[in-house]
Amino acid sequence: MQELLNRNRDVDQIIKRNIVSLRVSENLFDDLSDGDDELSQLAMELERSIKSNIPININERAFHYTTAIEYPFTHEPYLSTRFGNGTYPVWYGSINLETTIYETAFHMVRSESQIEGINEIIYRERAVYDVHCHALLVDLIGKEEKFPQLITNDYDFTQQIANRLHKEGHPGLVAPSARYKSGDNFVVFRKAMLSDSRLNCYLGYAYDPQTKSVRVEREPGVELMVVNFE
Repeated sequence: MQELLNRNRDVDQIIKRNIVSLRVSENLFDDLSDGDDELSQLAMELERSIKSNIPININERAFHYTTAIEYPFTHEPYLSTRFGNGTYPVWYGSINLETTIYETAFHMVRSESQIEGINEIIYRERAVYDVHCHALLVDLIGKEEKFPQLITNDYDFTQQIANRLHKEGHPGLVAPSARYKSGDNFVVFRKAMLSDSRLNCYLGYAYDPQTKSVRVEREPGVELMVVNFE
């Protein structure tokens, strides 16, 4: 284990966070107004009157921070993931957009494939945020050659590593992506290491259950790339 954890990386840069989102906001007052257009309009007018007294840049920064940074740290129970055993929060990001797409598209395919009887295209919307990370992280890049368990689908080994680092108070680690050969993933355990979140772009994922592929759009109807997992 000492050979695996013997290198650190001083990180002070922007990394990308790819999360589920919507390009166009839904009417959040529908449930409160039971579909009554007049009541819904009154509720939206009240919201606008309240927000008009708050500087818009503060409002926007708060929304981006909550969406892009805070969510994994505040919503229990925590998820069980490659570097999280469900007992502590884990935030994931990547240096480049391609890595975030391969990582999230893989999990979309795995999740949707578990549903029987689906033959039609499934469309999901996502948002990518730029987030500043400033932390001294344990660097596992390149270690997958000697420790192939870092990039397998068995998470026992990686969860053991992360659990130890979390208990010892380390802020996180940098690990090779299991889904994109040249990609690096940032795994952060402490919210204080992250700041200055800004929206980078929206993405649309169209999953084809017949081919197990995901067609990715940056603009509606305009193909950015296709990700295949077969």
